[in-house]
Amino acid sequence: METISTTNAIKAVVAALNQAAPGANQVVMICNPDGTPIGKYPARQLLQDMANAGTGYGTCSTAATTQAKTVAISDFILLKNGIVSVFFTTAINVAGATLNVNSTGAKPIKVNGNAIQPGLVKAQTIVQFQYDGTNWNIVGMMGLEQVQTPTSIFVDMGLPSGLKWASRNIDLSQADKFAQSPFQYECSFFSWGNTDGHNPISNSAFDYNWGGVNESEPYYENQPYGSTPGNELTASMAPSQDAARANLGSPWRMPTTNEFKELFDNCDYIDADGEVIAAATTDKRVTVNGVVGLYLQSKNNGNRLFFACSGGGNGSSWRSRGSSGSYWSASFYSARNARDLHFSSGGVNPQYNDNRYGGFAVRPVQ
Repeated sequence: METISTTNAIKAVVAALNQAAPGANQVVMICNPDGTPIGKYPARQLLQDMANAGTGYGTCSTAATTQAKTVAISDFILLKNGIVSVFFTTAINVAGATLNVNSTGAKPIKVNGNAIQPGLVKAQTIVQFQYDGTNWNIVGMMGLEQVQTPTSIFVDMGLPSGLKWASRNIDLSQADKFAQSPFQYECSFFSWGNTDGHNPISNSAFDYNWGGVNESEPYYENQPYGSTPGNELTASMAPSQDAARANLGSPWRMPTTNEFKELFDNCDYIDADGEVIAAATTDKRVTVNGVVGLYLQSKNNGNRLFFACSGGGNGSSWRSRGSSGSYWSASFYSARNARDLHFSSGGVNPQYNDNRYGGFAVRPVQ
């Protein structure tokens, strides 16, 4: 019996199928190398199975620093020139990484013929590989981080309330009144209950004096905040006193203190590589694109938010830039204080209370 090439074999099966009457149940005889028959196989099914044998899609959740990456793909058969797509929930941050698809053996991961370098594959990335008989070669990548941390204005964090969070702080110096990136300190700062935002003129000074607190009541007497509408508030602010609503329009508004809590209750803290930070770690701040802040990942849908350590206005200076973050809520606390999100090296408190005169960032919701 003559042995024909794979290409000619497939062509023969396709030709036979094309010539068959509709509904014909054609089969292919499978033989051993010596020509002895093994058995029959439905021709149409054989073509489909051969097309799928070396391909597939799966998810790899191997730890970023573990060298041997594994992925399960149903009915996968390792074939030379086979192509698979793998979604990496974590980064590849280890030298000499290998890939084992469906327990077919660990094969080196290569890029342009060279071993993959740590950090090339980020968390939330789909990587397409082609097998050359020895190695899994990367032939394409599609990072999902821009989907998970969108450059669009707001992010759906899959919260029970359905609330959507802005990806960036208010910045009145920009045409769209939003900071240019989530990963920057620069934004507008507001005292609580006031809609006039102020931007620093340098890293150390504002063009505005936020004042301070008198030790005796009334707390803000003879201070800049004492002459503002915010100082008159004795309850949570109305929409007209909301910095987000006044500057961005409806449906934007400032979050309440309970909405800050909902966000943090439904998120993990992650590092720049997308790894979840241990709950026992007090300092949850990380550095992303050179900016220190909190990186949150939704437990419900994987989407992400970043809160920069933008600091805040105190007197006529910009305090704690790069070390702490303070973001106003719309919620009243007392004649002296209001609720805010505050974080620093000492930890994170989404329901903190701070002096109302302070110039803090505002992260809108809708």
